[in-house]
Amino acid sequence: MVKKCSTIEDAPHLAQKNIILVDSISDVTNSKTHENCLHEVPYNNSKTNYLQMKIAVVQMDVVPGHPDINVKKMLAEIEKARASGDEMIIFPEMAVPGYLLGDEWENTAFIRDCFSYNEVIKNATQGIAAVWGNIDIDTRQKNEDGRIRKFNAAFIASNGAFVGSGCIHKTLMPKYREFDDERHFYSLRKEAEDKGMPLSGLLKPFEMKFSGVKRKVGVILCEDMWSDDYSVKPIDILQENGAEVIVNLSCSPWTWRKNNKRHSVVRNHIQKHPVYFVYANNVGTQNNGKTIFLFDGNSTVYNPDGSLQKVATDYTEETIQATLFDQNHQEQADQPISGERDRQELFTGLIYGIRKFFANFPSKRVVIGLSGGIDSALSAALLTEALGAENVFAINMPSQFNSNTTINAARLLAGNLGIHYTSISIQDAYTSTIDELEAAVFERLDGSHQKVPIQLSVLNRENVQARDRGSRVLAGVASALNAVFVNNGNKTETAFGYATLYGDINGAIAVIADLYKTEVYELARFINQQKGCEIIPSTIFDIPASAELNSDQNVDEGKGDPIFYPYHDKLVRAFVEFRLDPEDILHYYSEGTLGAVIHCEPSLIDNYFKDAEAFITDLEHKWRLFKNSYFKRIQAPPIIAVSKRAFGFDLREAQNGTHFTQAYLKLKEKLLS
Repeated sequence: MVKKCSTIEDAPHLAQKNIILVDSISDVTNSKTHENCLHEVPYNNSKTNYLQMKIAVVQMDVVPGHPDINVKKMLAEIEKARASGDEMIIFPEMAVPGYLLGDEWENTAFIRDCFSYNEVIKNATQGIAAVWGNIDIDTRQKNEDGRIRKFNAAFIASNGAFVGSGCIHKTLMPKYREFDDERHFYSLRKEAEDKGMPLSGLLKPFEMKFSGVKRKVGVILCEDMWSDDYSVKPIDILQENGAEVIVNLSCSPWTWRKNNKRHSVVRNHIQKHPVYFVYANNVGTQNNGKTIFLFDGNSTVYNPDGSLQKVATDYTEETIQATLFDQNHQEQADQPISGERDRQELFTGLIYGIRKFFANFPSKRVVIGLSGGIDSALSAALLTEALGAENVFAINMPSQFNSNTTINAARLLAGNLGIHYTSISIQDAYTSTIDELEAAVFERLDGSHQKVPIQLSVLNRENVQARDRGSRVLAGVASALNAVFVNNGNKTETAFGYATLYGDINGAIAVIADLYKTEVYELARFINQQKGCEIIPSTIFDIPASAELNSDQNVDEGKGDPIFYPYHDKLVRAFVEFRLDPEDILHYYSEGTLGAVIHCEPSLIDNYFKDAEAFITDLEHKWRLFKNSYFKRIQAPPIIAVSKRAFGFDLREAQNGTHFTQAYLKLKEKLLS
């Protein structure tokens, strides 16, 4: 007798809910009950059997934290798939609650709400099988943090009942970059250890019948596919247990060339044991507070020979239909890797991320400071493409240090984009602020009458300009227009703290803060190429990158920022993405291999630094800037992540100051001696 449960309290674990061992889709139209619908047909894994299995893979925009919205979409897709004759419909990982929810995973009421939707989805599976991602709970057990035990799970149901055990739990718990699975969820690997049994005893395919033939469908979740650095290989275990199809439910963010890497990983998995492989990923954006991650989808159905049968369109809600066990299966070619494709994907992702971010605001209006430099030019072009020219308001804010060259370039760019434009001089406010500050004198109120005057350095005066532009002009105009203002900083400047807190470190979002300076130039040129004209004026490419905050940064005299971007971009990437310490950098420099390691032309390094002393001085200066600027980064606006490690809560930093290892100091002494 199968126990029927109607509430979560009645079911301390899903295994006690209304489940059946297996289900026969072919008999659903004539069946009024589903408890005895298994027909004993011998399992057939013959290569000559080509009885087809029709599936639908739903690439949906999962809205994090809103299970009601997500399930409404899922039920509509189930109905469509059933009407079109699909036998199985597949949804992404955590399709019900969303994935990157922070410590909302500790909200028990929210968890129970999400869990309850499993019954709703199960009941909608008359005449079709469904696989979806959601939270599973076990009220009898606790997580290692003392809270209710939770699982990142894939559920499978058909004909209104769960199949087999009803779900499978994620085996591998990623705990790097933005991922926090192990913080919140209990793994299948730990379950196996608790039960004193091999993982293969729990990680088994689901047996079901499609077109009258019993099939073994293995189901895994995201990281279970990326198992190279783990001691267990879930796909291998499922294949050893006879899986004919592997279904991977994912919530996998886009990064540079990740889809090509995935193709390689999948093909390596199925090379020895050819099976169909289905990758179901979501689109949309999700965040962990400081960092916004792009989900491109790229859901894919792989044939047993590793070829691509179907691939969903990037950043598009789409349901792809595929036929498995078809001797004449479709094939499509891989997209070739190229710099052009990289830039197109980067452009597409940033536009998508901006649109999704501003979808949360009642107004799409945005205010941007337009300096006539490359960073603000690219930001303005991206915002215009994403939000429409009618929603972009650009302000040029010159002081005595801004050249006519950049002022004219800013206006020309605004005209090319067709956006709103104005100029608000900060000179009077800047002069007034300097006079007011330097006129002030502190008096020690301890009877000594000690006087401490305020004397502003060149750097102090630069900061006054930046804060006046950001905190007064941009913030004031944005408020008046019922808009938000944005940050134009790039990744290299963000790394070195080459920005002013509450000046150019402010705004609602940092559009290009995960792009190194050289990438900013590359993407700006790509936009001009795509548009077939100079949307971004050539003047902006020709002048040196400069903050124009003092007379020593005069672009007309060829003066600019104190950063050698062709090299320092690579150095920042080594610190952030390669996780290299100055010890590593100096070691490679001493060996003459630094250029090859950090992907920088060796001649650039040799020509920029006259000797080892100059190299070491620069390395230590930049390391100190990087380590000591975290207090700025943590207060910066959210960043759209497009690299392999973005600032925010992707790269998790601590305010520990600067340290040089003993090995570094010894090598430094050797080189300088």
